[in-house]
Amino acid sequence: MSEEDQEKYSGPSIRCVLFELDSEIYGINVKKIREVLRVGSIRKVEGSGYNVLGVINVRGVIVTVVDTRLSYGISPKAIDDLSRIIIVELDDDNIVGMLVDCVLEVKDIPEKQFESMSATKEGASRYLQGIAHFNGNVIILVDVDSMFKV
Repeated sequence: MSEEDQEKYSGPSIRCVLFELDSEIYGINVKKIREVLRVGSIRKVEGSGYNVLGVINVRGVIVTVVDTRLSYGISPKAIDDLSRIIIVELDDDNIVGMLVDCVLEVKDIPEKQFESMSATKEGASRYLQGIAHFNGNVIILVDVDSMFKV
């Protein structure tokens, strides 16, 4: 590794769980994640939002599950063996499940690698904290607190 590469990959980093939606790679800070689950039975809830799939029971706690693809304006996809629900903890002690295409890995990404999103975020981009170019991939960092703000 060249000295320039070492400089790029040194310093404080953010540990992220990386997941895929429609072949794009996204990351969520592990501090916001409670657990990752296989997709089981999701009970539909009448009158819920367009992106809400329903609720699941996680050890006695009822958790709302959203289709993350719909939240980002991507067309829905059938649930398969790779689909996962990422249980995220929000600022106000609420938890939400995010249905994703697949979970890839946990990675430490240097903070220097992230470019902030512009302050004038609209639509799905308001859910994004930044973008990193890391090991030849573009990783989109998700701001789960903004995503689930009412």
